[in-house]
Amino acid sequence: MLAMRAALGAPIVALLLLADTGCASGRPVSGRSAAIGKAVDVAAVDLRGEARRVDETPGQVRIVDFWATWCEPCREQFGALERLVRAHQAEGLTVYAVSVDEDRAQVAAFAADSPLPFVFLWDKGGERHAGPLAIERLPTTLLVDRAGRVRFVHQGYEAREGEAVAREVRQLLSEPR
Repeated sequence: MLAMRAALGAPIVALLLLADTGCASGRPVSGRSAAIGKAVDVAAVDLRGEARRVDETPGQVRIVDFWATWCEPCREQFGALERLVRAHQAEGLTVYAVSVDEDRAQVAAFAADSPLPFVFLWDKGGERHAGPLAIERLPTTLLVDRAGRVRFVHQGYEAREGEAVAREVRQLLSEPR
């Protein structure tokens, strides 16, 4: 693996790891992540190519969801995330959907066909975030508190995972500003 990393470079290795593990199959994993307790540090371009940062919304509870257009569990989770943001947007909830697709146009087409109340960002192949955030499965969902700290991490998605995410979001929203 080290020889491959040296030959291909870290971003390509991160993409290969995501492609190898792909969408989460089997049971989702919650709570075990080196990102928990750390300040959210996610920066990517939006679908117009403009640089955006997840920490640009201080005081908000943020869901940062890493996904891909080809990932069925990722697309299934969007329904639960849409319901959450529509129910809690006025309380300060924002969803950032960070695609790791290779082609930004493909992500833009998906977003145009599925007008969701999310901020869509693009991290080509997971080059910037897959390694530092230890993203091993898609979707990987970070729940970030109002202070900008990652409090919960979910890897993979099943309906019961959506219930846990909703419960945790309500907990974060109930905490003082």
